[in-house]
Amino acid sequence: MFGSSWRGLAALKVGRPDEARRVLDRALTFATSRQSTTPFALAYLTQARALVHLADGQLDDALTSARKAIEFGAQSRFRLELGAAQRVLGQVLEASGDRGQAGAALAQSLETFEEIQSLPELGQTLLACGRFKLGDDYAEGQRLIARARDIFARIGAVGWVAEADAAPGPR
Repeated sequence: MFGSSWRGLAALKVGRPDEARRVLDRALTFATSRQSTTPFALAYLTQARALVHLADGQLDDALTSARKAIEFGAQSRFRLELGAAQRVLGQVLEASGDRGQAGAALAQSLETFEEIQSLPELGQTLLACGRFKLGDDYAEGQRLIARARDIFARIGAVGWVAEADAAPGPR
């Protein structure tokens, strides 16, 4: 299930949403057919599916999946999964036009990852927060994006470095 989550997210990142959808739907069908599947295992699958719904423009489905991912993350008591789900919820709420709740969800994700110091997840959340902030406080948005880029460079995540570099504005 985790392999499918990561494969689906990777397919989405490289512009293959049909593959992402197929991989994640198959994994979710398998996971939900088993009584032994834990919330921990479902948290990443569900937040990945929320991102596919978001990419497809299916905001209601994305919101439903993101909220389910929050529930699974909370039930699992694994902070990384909960923090990732909070980030995804923030991204979906932003796309839905609910900037107040989006900002709160992104702030929760950032707080979680600042505390546990999962650098890849912290970098992704900083990038999402930076993009979000560009509309309200451009300088703060740029600062957050630069911080994300520094983390990505430090851990050798060249794809994310390129993504941070592609964000609007000077570095």
